[in-house]
Amino acid sequence: MQEYRKYKSMRVMVGREFYMGINDPKSETGEHPLRKVRVRSFYMDVYPVTNAEYWEFRRLKWRYKSTAEEKGWSWVLKTFVPENIKESSASPGASGWVAVKNARWDQPFGPGSDLHGKWNHPVVHVSYEDARVYCAYRGHRLPSEIEWERAARGQEIATQYPWGERWEKFRMNDWQGNFPDTNDKLDGYDSTSPVDAFPAQNGNMMYDFVGNVWEWTSARHYERLVAEDVQPLAFVLKGGSYIDSRDGKFNYMIRTSQRKGEEPDHTAGNIGFRCAMNAHHHDPKDIRPKVKPTTPGPLKPRIYQIPKATTTEEPPQVIKHKDYGPPALGVNPQRKHHEL
Repeated sequence: MQEYRKYKSMRVMVGREFYMGINDPKSETGEHPLRKVRVRSFYMDVYPVTNAEYWEFRRLKWRYKSTAEEKGWSWVLKTFVPENIKESSASPGASGWVAVKNARWDQPFGPGSDLHGKWNHPVVHVSYEDARVYCAYRGHRLPSEIEWERAARGQEIATQYPWGERWEKFRMNDWQGNFPDTNDKLDGYDSTSPVDAFPAQNGNMMYDFVGNVWEWTSARHYERLVAEDVQPLAFVLKGGSYIDSRDGKFNYMIRTSQRKGEEPDHTAGNIGFRCAMNAHHHDPKDIRPKVKPTTPGPLKPRIYQIPKATTTEEPPQVIKHKDYGPPALGVNPQRKHHEL
């Protein structure tokens, strides 16, 4: 697995203020409005986590079972499911998806499929919990939504895509054709693609933020106009996937600020993730949290408690002096305090 080690590389994102979201009032996914946010320094994976990396994790943590394995099924796009599987081991869902029995990370299309030729593709059929456990195994964590967008934008400010404002062909894996029946595969792929199949998507030389697979973040997702305390637990996914479109005619419009929410046990053939890690030692001075100086109060005298005498010796006898006045008194150990 030496040739796959490069996919574990990370890059530091120095903390700063930047514009997050998009100025599109028609958007209903929560990416509008454009707003200025501040983020502290962090490390981010250059690539999404690949099948090779996840295989290594499962080889070492062989007792762990993914959510799809525990459930016994996962969502697969119907165009990739053979007819015999559809009839015997699948249930239709919405928007061209079917729930396929035994579909999981190493069988992305269900029984009979495998990872041959896909080791450098992003791992899919992973839930929020699967992603969190893997990142913890590496000593990392999932990125927040703000961190994810900061890393995806690179040095660009409030642009639609990681590389800039204008659309460029063959910069990402999206759907070309009439979803879900026809895929013209103008980009060369009908499902997932290698994480480095396309040029780096921003000035930081980072790959595959938009298109290919949605990516889990640690941010809670809330629907608009609904009280937060009655909403089910859901987390934000970013980036769009190979079934989404450039113009939004079907599924989601792919752009840097795009987002959606899913419940933590949701698994599908177009959802993956990447890891992050704190790098606060890189923070500029204006980003570091300000610590209020504490004013010292008046000094209080220290109080010492004198322990009780524990000796069992007999008290000293009074010594009489014939020539030097009154007798001298010895120290009585039964007294609670001594005069200092």
